[in-house]
Amino acid sequence: MPYTEMLDKVKSYGIDAVEMTSGGWGGCKHVDTTRLLEDGDYFESYVAELEKRNMKIVALNCSGNPLAPGEMGKEHSRTAYQTVELASKLGVKKIVMMSGLPAGSPNDQTPN
Repeated sequence: MPYTEMLDKVKSYGIDAVEMTSGGWGGCKHVDTTRLLEDGDYFESYVAELEKRNMKIVALNCSGNPLAPGEMGKEHSRTAYQTVELASKLGVKKIVMMSGLPAGSPNDQTPN
């Protein structure tokens, strides 16, 4: 569901603090991290929707494998850095993430 509908649904359950996915494995359907960092008007309207409902983001989640070799590791590392920057901009003090490790054996293609 769209961002504002999701906020309304969460609020209807009496919840006023949320953890949002901002990178890594999770689909970032409600946090366009790059756009929030680059587009001031979008950032302000995004925050205004939270304030309108007296809600706040208490954690950003960018769980992934930033230490894995290859493109996935590079992408997860990039989103981890962006998440730290966005958390600072939003005043969020908690970031949920994983360190990620290379494959478990020389022939393994999947990070641990």
